[in-house]
Amino acid sequence: MPAAPAAAQAEITGSGSVTADAQPRSRPRVVLLAVTADDPLAARLAAELETLGLDVSRAQIDPILPIDDLVRQALGSGARGVVVADGRRTEFWVAEEGSDRVAMRQELEIENSPAMESVLSLRTVEFLRVSLGLVGRAVPPPIVVQPIVPKADEVGTRVAFNLTSGVVASTGRLAPFGAVSAALRVRIVGPAGVELRGLAPFGSQDLAGPGGLGPISTSVWLAGGGLVLAPRTTARVAFDIGAGALAVMLRSSGNQTDDGVGIAVYGRAAGRIRLSPSWSARLDVLGGSTAPRRIIITSDTQDVTTWGLGFVSALAGIELEI
Repeated sequence: MPAAPAAAQAEITGSGSVTADAQPRSRPRVVLLAVTADDPLAARLAAELETLGLDVSRAQIDPILPIDDLVRQALGSGARGVVVADGRRTEFWVAEEGSDRVAMRQELEIENSPAMESVLSLRTVEFLRVSLGLVGRAVPPPIVVQPIVPKADEVGTRVAFNLTSGVVASTGRLAPFGAVSAALRVRIVGPAGVELRGLAPFGSQDLAGPGGLGPISTSVWLAGGGLVLAPRTTARVAFDIGAGALAVMLRSSGNQTDDGVGIAVYGRAAGRIRLSPSWSARLDVLGGSTAPRRIIITSDTQDVTTWGLGFVSALAGIELEI
């Protein structure tokens, strides 16, 4: 059982009498009675009454003596109030200032619910505060610890997948062609991450062979990846940039044709417009240069077409953030 301050100590003896020292008190004294020494409601009441600046003397109820007798003994010893805490109910008496006459008696009760215990305690303390004339002192509200929620601008997904389509063109003689692109972006630390992407043509192009020879069917494929910078934000409009390397594969079929493979470096920029928490519309512009050589389709000994040193692509589509 928590001990009260020495100047306010009160206890019920074996015969049931309430005793207290005779030292002068500068604060109103309240005697808090409970059936058991570890009653949780009594402990809560004691803490909140002491917060009000009251001297609190805790004592255990003697089941032999009537409550009224214990109250009279406490008030006769100079206490201004007596509170009985009994699990889900409280009962308290307030004496007239300067006498042991009971000026008010009040009983409060709640449903048997642990969640309502704090409500009962606060209501009891508030009644006592007003009844004892402590009008200028308010009962402090219970401390509620709010969970820390990251700011919206600090929230970001780790993985994003986008699917786009558009046009790819090079500085060579090969005509621009339609392509579909798929890309996966993974955040590593902060806004920095890596991406994998690939571009596949919608179909092949039929080129006339030299000297009236049959058509040559050709298609260009690009695949690779690199680094990406995508600032974390939940704003409606966002952007990301990236750079890396792509393998450029030019496939052809026909009379004496050669397949070619080259390496290209690329850079890109993209804008996103958020449609929902997970979905966005996006526009990508990608450009690069094939190195160290162009890829050439030949028929017999004559060049039919070339994939130029430089290329550019404009793509639009959707993105899913996971």
